[in-house]
Amino acid sequence: MAPKRRKRLGGFRAVALGARLALTGGRVSAVRTILMAAGIGIGVAVVLLAASVPTARHHRDLRIHERIDVNLDDRVVPASRRTVLVSDIDTVFRDVAIRGRLVEPEGPDAPLPPGLDRYPRPGEMVVSPALARLLAEPGNGLLRARLDHPVAGEVDDSGLLGPGEYVFFLGGEHMENGVAGARRLDHFGKVYAVKPLAPDLVLLTAVGIVVLLTPVVVFIAAATRFGGEHRDRRLAALRLIGADRGMTARIAAGEALVSSLIGVVVGAALFAVGRRCVELVDVQGLSVFPRDLTPQPFLAAVVVVAVPCLSLISAHLAMNKVVAEPLEVVRRSVRTKRRLWWRVALPLFGLLLLRTSVRDASQVQSTAGVVSVVAGVLGLLVGVTAVVPWLLERFTERAGGAGPLSWQLAMRRLRSHSEASTRSVNGIVVAVAGAIALQTLFTGIAHSHTGNHPSTTQGRSAPDTQVGLVRLAGADGEKPYASLLARTPGVTRAVGFSELQVSEVPYGIPQTVRIADCAVLRLLASVPTCSDGDAFLVAPRSGSTDDMTEWETGTRMRMGMSGLAWRVPRITATVRARPGAPQGAFPETMLLATPGAAGATAIAQATHAVSLAYQTSREDVRDRIRTAAARLNPRSQVDFPGDRRDDTALSSISRALLAGVAVVLLLIATSMLIGAVEQLRDQKRVMAMLVVVGTRRRTLSGSVLWQTALPVAIGMLVAGLVGTVLGGTLLHLIGRAAVFDWISMLAMTGIGAGAVLLVTVLTLPTLRRVTRVEAIRHE
Repeated sequence: MAPKRRKRLGGFRAVALGARLALTGGRVSAVRTILMAAGIGIGVAVVLLAASVPTARHHRDLRIHERIDVNLDDRVVPASRRTVLVSDIDTVFRDVAIRGRLVEPEGPDAPLPPGLDRYPRPGEMVVSPALARLLAEPGNGLLRARLDHPVAGEVDDSGLLGPGEYVFFLGGEHMENGVAGARRLDHFGKVYAVKPLAPDLVLLTAVGIVVLLTPVVVFIAAATRFGGEHRDRRLAALRLIGADRGMTARIAAGEALVSSLIGVVVGAALFAVGRRCVELVDVQGLSVFPRDLTPQPFLAAVVVVAVPCLSLISAHLAMNKVVAEPLEVVRRSVRTKRRLWWRVALPLFGLLLLRTSVRDASQVQSTAGVVSVVAGVLGLLVGVTAVVPWLLERFTERAGGAGPLSWQLAMRRLRSHSEASTRSVNGIVVAVAGAIALQTLFTGIAHSHTGNHPSTTQGRSAPDTQVGLVRLAGADGEKPYASLLARTPGVTRAVGFSELQVSEVPYGIPQTVRIADCAVLRLLASVPTCSDGDAFLVAPRSGSTDDMTEWETGTRMRMGMSGLAWRVPRITATVRARPGAPQGAFPETMLLATPGAAGATAIAQATHAVSLAYQTSREDVRDRIRTAAARLNPRSQVDFPGDRRDDTALSSISRALLAGVAVVLLLIATSMLIGAVEQLRDQKRVMAMLVVVGTRRRTLSGSVLWQTALPVAIGMLVAGLVGTVLGGTLLHLIGRAAVFDWISMLAMTGIGAGAVLLVTVLTLPTLRRVTRVEAIRHE
């Protein structure tokens, strides 16, 4: 056999020997392989979950398109046997959004909305499974009173965005197209071009993906090095029987390779099991169906190839730090102090890249901009894992000279095995740093989306009083709705009037006209003198920058969806909102008109509305108002102007990121537990000997706590600093002011501290087991 071929064959045999030792090398080797496979498997399951996100998003977008029930092209749909009338009757129950539609088919061939196999009869209701469970729960009597209709069936999955979505269809009758928000459709669904995300949302998405996946990669790399001390002792034994340094490296590679392959299989199995149970998980209203979690084939193949490669690289780097020699001696290579310059250079490079590569917010939408942002964020986050070991080394050198015995034991362990201590902590440090940066970025974007909106609770009559507005579409204007709603527990005042939306011809900004007699107008504004035929302007509070309304006597307008012409009447005066008025501060300039000034046509097109003042101290007062309004008119809409209105795209991205952060935190907690158990196994003979010579187990428990807490504490300080700097830099890229949510940052660091305590408690049974006298025995 040729020498090259013999050498290659010998290399394969060494790798095969390492794989065989990992599987059949005794109980200790089996436990080490199981720990590595479990750690890698958890990481692989999370990465496969991330690889399923494109498919889940695609399926969700398809369902959104299929159930669109609006004429987006503004064409006129004549009534026929193939049309249906639809009206929105959405509601909210205890901050949970519920999608509702009032439907009335106009013929036997009317198109069915996705999720229905037939239309409900007038007064009947078809609900989603999640809403059916919500209605059946005890304590939800207000919701049952609001949706007090017989249930005739369930909405199928094809009509839901997720298994946890709350949806209902209510059968209607005597609906009219264009009246009270009703619209005529001849089909459901429309495919439209996806609008490009705004630069701030592109940045938020890119950073979120990096923040969620980087800790997973760090954890997988750490999992491939579990049981490193036992591996080094075994390699030293192999040196004794003739293996050279190259062969030991190949044997170590075989061990890492077989553990990573088993981990990939375990991860696929965990993902398959979790996929079946995903319907039970709901994070901030975000839920998915099992069929949505299908990894893209290319991404799944990348995971299968990348994980073994990562394990081989990690094993090779670990072998460079030790020298395994014969006679069961593991001598570490010449110990030198860690150098700081390259550890600081990596995060500084990332920061410099973020500062210089993207000079304009629009560049974030380009591929080059996204790549630059991802590279900069990775530089900062990976730099955290390089700085923490240096800080831990310096701390143990200066703080390990005195203290109780538990402290001394912990310092000795951290000085001699700092790599093992920081490996299990790097994941949570990266996760917290990324989470703080993500929270800072999200807070800044959300603040810019809502920060300029004036508070509508100004001028409240009492400290705990806020305002609400009930619009009773299609209601009988002669019915005393204001007095009926005033009987709701918690409502202190109710004022009824008519409300009309008008806009300039052809495509102006919608503006609001409120129509009432002089007695009611005096309750809404400080009107000096009033007679039928007068009209008044009420301006928003000073400092508002969102008011874009224009009012000028004689301007031609069109009314709502009807398109009928209307002219602005003569404006008598500009007045101020009355302090303590039920409607609160006006968000924009509004026209208050008497019936004589508005005209009969405007009164006929207007919607009856009731402005309410209510006490926030009353329990479920908002849901009581919604229930009372729904019982008066199912098509009523209740609006609480003081509520912040979130951007839809921003809300969906934030919910997805929150779900990802929850998964990553669970992964990190698991990684810390596995790492702590692995360290205890490596130290069991030393700890058992300490117990034999009189050391109390409480002292050993304290040393384990210090060994876990100190790296985490140092890591949290670095994570807080890096996360804050990273978040502020990202906001600077898109021209947003830095707004820091200090409470959320403290909560994240508190989660890290809580994870330390939890891991310590969970490792106590293992500590008791490894400190038994039997652990001294060695073969």
